[in-house]
Amino acid sequence: MPSLNLLAVFNPSHYWRGGYVSIPWKEITQEFHISPEELVLSDLRDLSHTPIPAQIDRVDPEDPDRDTLVFSLPKLIPPTSEDDVLASGFVRVDRGQPIPQGVGEAYLEVVYGSDGRERGVRLVNSRLIVWFNLIPAPEDNGRNWFSGSATSVQLDHLEILDPFRSVKGEWLGQDPDKRCLQVSELQLPGPAYPKSPYYQVSLFNHAYRLVSQSSGPVRASITIASEPFDYMGADPVTGHNRHLVCELYRVISLYAGADYLIEELFVKGKPKSEEDRIVNGPEIVNLPFGLHYFSQMNLGKTQDIEQAFSVPDWFAIGSTAPPYAAYGLATNLHIELMTHPYQGKQNCFFWQLLPGKSAKCLHLFMRGQPEGFDSRVGHSWYEFIYNPLRAEIYQDVETEHQVRKTKLVTA
Repeated sequence: MPSLNLLAVFNPSHYWRGGYVSIPWKEITQEFHISPEELVLSDLRDLSHTPIPAQIDRVDPEDPDRDTLVFSLPKLIPPTSEDDVLASGFVRVDRGQPIPQGVGEAYLEVVYGSDGRERGVRLVNSRLIVWFNLIPAPEDNGRNWFSGSATSVQLDHLEILDPFRSVKGEWLGQDPDKRCLQVSELQLPGPAYPKSPYYQVSLFNHAYRLVSQSSGPVRASITIASEPFDYMGADPVTGHNRHLVCELYRVISLYAGADYLIEELFVKGKPKSEEDRIVNGPEIVNLPFGLHYFSQMNLGKTQDIEQAFSVPDWFAIGSTAPPYAAYGLATNLHIELMTHPYQGKQNCFFWQLLPGKSAKCLHLFMRGQPEGFDSRVGHSWYEFIYNPLRAEIYQDVETEHQVRKTKLVTA
């Protein structure tokens, strides 16, 4: 049981680190009974109790378990002890007046159509301006293949998806099909009978809806969901065929001052009808899924594009010609396949991720770094995906030991 209103923060690396930390909000509110409106965090080492940037994001209004507290460390913290007994630092959890959002931090703008539906979202911080498209045909014409993609990514006010024109100040004439971060297809487990390896769903020409949005001193974040699709396949618990109505959920976050986006994905399924329900089973089913990503960005001719794909969890691609634009993907799922040129087009890229219950991806945008851009992607994978900073409610070691000892004697 906690003896103080503290969070213990752990740095799993062998060097001092700073950055962002997240923890499920449900744990905090159940233990400390503090509302989001009055939550204030501060570094235990700071005797003035200066608030540190923090916010609570409601990822999915239907699922409070996904509510997340995310905060930024004000200083670097040392490595945690190898046995995880000694934390790297501590953060106070208090009631008070949260710090207001300041200039230059991440924010978002939702753009609506005349029908009242969301057409897209603009995510902005001091480094990036990202336009994320939610509908198939943003120009209201027959070109209906842009759903769920970022059709503009400006890094330091220059377009990264068509860098050769943008660096010359040319906005007109840029590739009208440029885009990235597009989940073009999903692969779900196939039916148990007749046996089929997978169930494929196309998403590039189906609209998304905005589920939730949040912005604060740490990040701007949106949760979007694909159009519902029918799924007849193997239930992950029973293994029997089951008819579900599913949606792909994507949580896309832009942190203050970052030149990357972090994306978390999962698939939610609900029974199609009463006969598809399982007695005493959960209402929501999270299905395993594989991802197909597509991007169209002008990095030059094929022979001028350098690729780094040394491990199955991240890759980097970059132009060897000025302004040396580059992109990297880091993920918790293995990348099964990366194809370039895709379908014979030198500015098209395709990659496929192996199935998992959830996915976490980091999309990194770079320019002006002719050498070493791949090492940035690898380092980002290590710190944000493989070995992130973590926090938990502080437990007094002696008290916890006595509780365990008492339970042992009682048993």
